[in-house]
Amino acid sequence: MKKIYTIRNIKQQQEHMWSSSRVEDEVSACDLRHIRDLFLQHLPRGEKILEGGCGLGAWVVYLGERGYDIERIDHDGRVIDRLKAWRSLLPVFQGDICSLPYVDSSLGAYISLGVMEHFEGGCGEAMAEGHRVLKPGGLMFFTVPMENTFRRIIAHPLRQLYLRWRHSKGDEIHFAEYRYNCREVMELLQGNGFEPILTDWDDFVPKEMSLGLWADFPQLHGSAPYRLNGPGKLLALTMNSLSRWLLSGGVFCLARKSEVAT
Repeated sequence: MKKIYTIRNIKQQQEHMWSSSRVEDEVSACDLRHIRDLFLQHLPRGEKILEGGCGLGAWVVYLGERGYDIERIDHDGRVIDRLKAWRSLLPVFQGDICSLPYVDSSLGAYISLGVMEHFEGGCGEAMAEGHRVLKPGGLMFFTVPMENTFRRIIAHPLRQLYLRWRHSKGDEIHFAEYRYNCREVMELLQGNGFEPILTDWDDFVPKEMSLGLWADFPQLHGSAPYRLNGPGKLLALTMNSLSRWLLSGGVFCLARKSEVAT
């Protein structure tokens, strides 16, 4: 597990993440994500589904339009207001994923996509709350940023050099997130009462795209959301042609609540 730092405080991180994004672009990107097929294959129909902390709500929109009974909760009221302004009847609510407004064993599935890694003290409380609200046998769809090979050898050392330089200029350094390998993700879920079913890479399907490169290197951004410029496309295509794990932005794990109903 790698602890990642940034020059932005928590408020600035949230504004940077979503202020320039459009809901329409986020929803359109869902069709390009590898996890889309995993959702469509494994999400239970006819069961209540919750996404805990979902940014601009792309998957709530995407999956809701395909007949899934899905709701979303997020702590950021500004994001909720944007979603309500965009589509007033969206089932999105402000709240705390460490204190969910659901009774025990009431949900068929819980989705957590790139959320729990932001708890500097660990995600145990949020994970336990997700376990509480799931029915016995309920499914956890879980992703966190991946400490992939490219990040470990190239991106993380470059980030550390950059942060040292910024700190020497007087900038404060703040916690951003944790990044994990596959083994650590499975151990995290097992340690919180879940039985891993499958693990997979989490990124865009087109090989010339890379969520990992997009997140780590703004110099490689193209003119459209999540699109890379020429050098970025070449790097992504080369690395992704070798293995989808080399640049994968995240680790996905599907797990089952292992608690037996009494």
